[in-house]
Amino acid sequence: MTNKIHENPQKKKEPKSSRNLPKRVDAEYQKAINKWLLSEELLKASERKYRSLVESIPDIIFALDLKGAFTYVGPRWEKILGHDEGEVLGRYFIDFAPAEDHSLLLNVFQEVRNEYKSLENVLWRYFRKDGQPRYFSGSTAPLLDESGKLIGTMGIARDITDQKRLEEQLLQAQKMESIGNLAGGIAHDFNNFLGGILGYASFLVNKLSPDDPLYHSVSCIQRSAQQASELTKQLLGFARRGKYQVKPINCNVLIQDLVHLLERTIDKRITLVTDLDPHLNLIEGDEAQLQQTFMNICLNARDAMPLGGVLRIISTNQTILPHSREGLPEKKKLEVVKIAFTDTGGGMPSDVKSQIFEPFFTTKEPGKGTGLGLSMVYGIIQNHGGRIDVKSELDRGTTFELFFPSNPVMPLQEVDQSSWKRKPSKGQGTILIVDDQEIIRQLGIDILEDAGYNVLAAASGEEAIEMYQRKQEEIVLVILDVVMPGLGGKETFSKLKAMNPMIKVLLSSGFSADGEVGEIIKDGASGYVQKPYKDDELIYGIQEILDVLER
Repeated sequence: MTNKIHENPQKKKEPKSSRNLPKRVDAEYQKAINKWLLSEELLKASERKYRSLVESIPDIIFALDLKGAFTYVGPRWEKILGHDEGEVLGRYFIDFAPAEDHSLLLNVFQEVRNEYKSLENVLWRYFRKDGQPRYFSGSTAPLLDESGKLIGTMGIARDITDQKRLEEQLLQAQKMESIGNLAGGIAHDFNNFLGGILGYASFLVNKLSPDDPLYHSVSCIQRSAQQASELTKQLLGFARRGKYQVKPINCNVLIQDLVHLLERTIDKRITLVTDLDPHLNLIEGDEAQLQQTFMNICLNARDAMPLGGVLRIISTNQTILPHSREGLPEKKKLEVVKIAFTDTGGGMPSDVKSQIFEPFFTTKEPGKGTGLGLSMVYGIIQNHGGRIDVKSELDRGTTFELFFPSNPVMPLQEVDQSSWKRKPSKGQGTILIVDDQEIIRQLGIDILEDAGYNVLAAASGEEAIEMYQRKQEEIVLVILDVVMPGLGGKETFSKLKAMNPMIKVLLSSGFSADGEVGEIIKDGASGYVQKPYKDDELIYGIQEILDVLER
């Protein structure tokens, strides 16, 4: 039997090239192999490290060849834009951008490639895989090989879509604030001029009998002036200066009343659907203005569906947390009521959507709209501490979402003044009317003297104080305009109250019972009448303060 020598399977064979080498040379050879293996491990560790860094960066890293085709995109591309790597590599960088951005991007690419420049803060847009645009801010630089030869460009792109939207919202809010201030100033001045027309028209109507030849003509003047007064209310609503009678409101009741009215008046091809939360919280607001707001939105939805469709109205309670991006400036969680109006109409392009709340902007034919409806809606909602969002796409309808601060435990209180009436007896005492507009002063004098009062008139706050010092004992009430040049209504009231802490003051203003008017009422003013007023409204306000009303 032949004995075989069994080789140890664990014993490694020496490389042929080193079998017959001297031991010193063999050691050097092994040392070189070990060094190479170590370098390879270090290289792999470095690659893992930088790959980890690239994958953890929240921005898109990319590289292009000399023709502008993608040779590399980081993993954030798919997370942000939705395309996988295979859908991007080999395609040109402008393929993902809207046509209007191509010129900008080509200029940037050529400048980096041809002039070896590094550029920062480049702004452009790319489309997501679903077609939605995203905004990016980035930097780009030449890409060189180991020998310093240009082989393409590289860059980094940061998604700034949310920031861009916030900036647009801020700019829109600032623009609307500026327009609102202008509209409010115009409405105030217009109210002063209108006050004389409407006041004297109502004054004459009450003097004339219905069979008088002039009665019809004066009534027409009164109605026209009243319509103009409604227009100023729209402007004041947009200017956030028009919230008049505030009380707890259940929006479901307003919506149900609105639906009943619309069912009788709008095209029968439009279907009204409601989904109302039966436990909807109350909000605090002006019922008449909220009714007008809801109606304007519904009428816009009707106009968007000339061939019929569906208008859905939803109400629900929501809690907005501090980290929410709902846009309401609250530092703690906020209970809100959300009202959504969704139509199935043709929708709006983005350029129209960005302008719909601007006063006098309209897409309707001349004569079919003033362009104040949605601007008034915007102002009223802002004035109620709320917010309005619009979601619309062409051929996909439009949704208006309204958010109002609410109070789940707010009590619902109704104040019924329908049983109050004027006392037929003539007024007694002297009333001081303070207004910088001559026609308003004269109107007040005529109305008050006709009601039996003695009247003093002052054209400024300074004149009113001087007159009150002399006639304080006989003046039973002061009618004080809030907005006057020189010494304004608030300063005038403070000086009058310092002379007589028990003074009775009826404020008069073209603005609402908010802002400066509200502050003066809190300081002790007795009441408020909105300009332009009718003669009976002024007398009612006076009688209520002087406690000469009877039930």
